Amino acid sequence: MTNRLCFSSLFVAACFIAGNANAATNEFGLDVLRVSPRVAVVYGDPWNNAILALASSKGLVVVDSSWSKSVALGFRQAIATEFKRSDFVYLINSHEHTDHIGGNAAYADLPIIAQESVRREMLKMPTDPKKQASWRDFSAAKEIAKMRDWYTKNYPSFLDTPAYAGAVKCWEAIGRDFHAGPEPTPPTITFDRRLTLNLGDLTVRLVYFGGFHSVGDTIISVPEENLVMIGQLFFPQKLPHIPAKQAETTTPAMVDNWLVVLREVLNESDENTRFMTCSGRQFMKKGDVEQFLGYLEKMWIGVRRARAEGKALEQARAALPLKDFPAYAQLPDEAFVGTEWEVRNIQQNNVDFFWKVLSH
Repeated sequence: MTNRLCFSSLFVAACFIAGNANAATNEFGLDVLRVSPRVAVVYGDPWNNAILALASSKGLVVVDSSWSKSVALGFRQAIATEFKRSDFVYLINSHEHTDHIGGNAAYADLPIIAQESVRREMLKMPTDPKKQASWRDFSAAKEIAKMRDWYTKNYPSFLDTPAYAGAVKCWEAIGRDFHAGPEPTPPTITFDRRLTLNLGDLTVRLVYFGGFHSVGDTIISVPEENLVMIGQLFFPQKLPHIPAKQAETTTPAMVDNWLVVLREVLNESDENTRFMTCSGRQFMKKGDVEQFLGYLEKMWIGVRRARAEGKALEQARAALPLKDFPAYAQLPDEAFVGTEWEVRNIQQNNVDFFWKVLSH
């Protein structure tokens, strides 16, 4: 499925255990967290994605649509049930990966908003042979077997929960939708750098951050709620990891933009600001964003200096060891070890990423 099958359903296991034990008894075992009178986050689908819902005076706004139409309809109903209203007005896509835009067809009656690159990538899908093959060859049974195997070995009691049953039903629904022929539903409203939605009592600000986790990375903030969604840029207690293939399209100007945008986000936040990802349950604080910015800035400056001094890539790697980044030095320099999604030497890979970006 697009760019995110480098992750597995195993990634969300700990998230389910941490917060989904009381999942609602809806079809897909979705779990609704009411953050405030105007904000709810619905957790679910096989990867425990966090679908943000905002109840403004002008209608309901949803951020991301999960994997496929059937699953997205389940999320949409859960949101309507939670707020006891169904006046949906916008769907926003945070980026172009399948598990965030695959269910757009469930909101085809609404304006769908995203950074222009998301629309561009989605328009390619119907004629992309790899994409067509991923839909055609998808096996729900295989995904369910991997998921069941992991829980059997690590948390066998979870196999009897509504959340696990819901994840199974999600995989089955995704399989049916993919084999029937997905309905890519591209955004109908796009923006270049920024877009602000004025929704009466709420303001939703979208700022382009693209080129880190995906082409269309977008940071979404709601000032009145002191809430910021950072997509999948970084996670608490995890060393940031930039996918190597992003270096093919990320430019130095885009990296500079990351630093500008993060400083702006920090300037507009305070110690009470809640930062959330679109995959996972833990809210973060301003300090987490400060650490992320500090990491990116030191890496970018360090690699640029190495190249300016005529050093080789190996020398740049040696000059930027993980131990020199106190905020992350004690964290694992690897992920998914022992699985087909294994990533080792994350720090070195990140240095390599910046090096390649400077080759454009």
